[in-house]
Amino acid sequence: MNFIPLPPELAGLENRVQWVQQVNPNELHMSCPACGVQPHHSDSHPSDRFIVWIESRLSGKPFGMCRSCGWKWSSDKSDAVWTEEEKAAFAAKRRELNEREEQRIREYAETVVMKQKVYGKYMQGMATSTYGKQYLYNRGFTSDKWNHFFGFGIIEDFKCTGYMSTYYTPAITIPIVGVSGLVEQVKLRVAEAKHEKDRFRNLYKTKTQHIYLPMREGKINNKVAIFEGEFKSCTVAMDKAKNKSLPEDVQIIGTQGKGIGARMQYTLENCEVIYLCLDPDTFIPNERGDTTIMQAAKKLGYDRVRIIPIKQKADDAILQGFNLRNAFNMAVKPNQLGLKG
Repeated sequence: MNFIPLPPELAGLENRVQWVQQVNPNELHMSCPACGVQPHHSDSHPSDRFIVWIESRLSGKPFGMCRSCGWKWSSDKSDAVWTEEEKAAFAAKRRELNEREEQRIREYAETVVMKQKVYGKYMQGMATSTYGKQYLYNRGFTSDKWNHFFGFGIIEDFKCTGYMSTYYTPAITIPIVGVSGLVEQVKLRVAEAKHEKDRFRNLYKTKTQHIYLPMREGKINNKVAIFEGEFKSCTVAMDKAKNKSLPEDVQIIGTQGKGIGARMQYTLENCEVIYLCLDPDTFIPNERGDTTIMQAAKKLGYDRVRIIPIKQKADDAILQGFNLRNAFNMAVKPNQLGLKG
């Protein structure tokens, strides 16, 4: 990733932003002066939530806005109060950026991921793998029919460049099917991880947060339930089918990790109700007193979010006989938790 110095026109942002990337001669992306960096920021996938135009269509002067927190900046002022004209311009630009990003993801899925179809080869490997079948069985995936539907595969000797060392290990694979119905990514669960940070890997460097639909509906419903992790969402999907642990009209979505990124936000922008079921550590305050669960609720909209309270990880709880429907019926509004976001 190539980063550039701030041009003279943006001198007012000096020492307030990082990772400046030039998209075209008039448009730059960078970290936000107000809300900082994205949850999954890295040098290879840097924060780009703050968008700046050297010459804006509104005034012909430099103008910037954050597509995450809504903060805006110009050479004259910076605030979070939007005029109706600015709101309309922001909404139009956000749609344009979203459509551009979705088109890029679709093209990559069609021309690379689905053309190569390595997930199919890994599925074939799973069919004859005693290790892989036992691994899935131990995690509650005991149905060959379900395992084939989810597309589970195995890499017997995956080279894991880990947090502390590089080593070979079996890895379970799952094709990540998005809203378009295309396989956008192949997720790996490192079966014998030597460090907690080694457990999950993406096979392709797509530079985006993928939204996983375990039941492959090909659309987003009016009511959704977000679970932390793709494999976890598969466990919930099986439990819903077997035990009716969620209402029929609530769609299951798996998210990559704990963070709710910009793609998840705009994909779910028309949902009426969003149920959040994240892992217990998302309820633990950080050094500033903020919690990940409340930050996620804030991004998705407090008014439409309901939090499903579980003291364990959802898949572990289900395997131990936990009644997810009871927890769902006890879902609460974010402000009822008494936590900071």
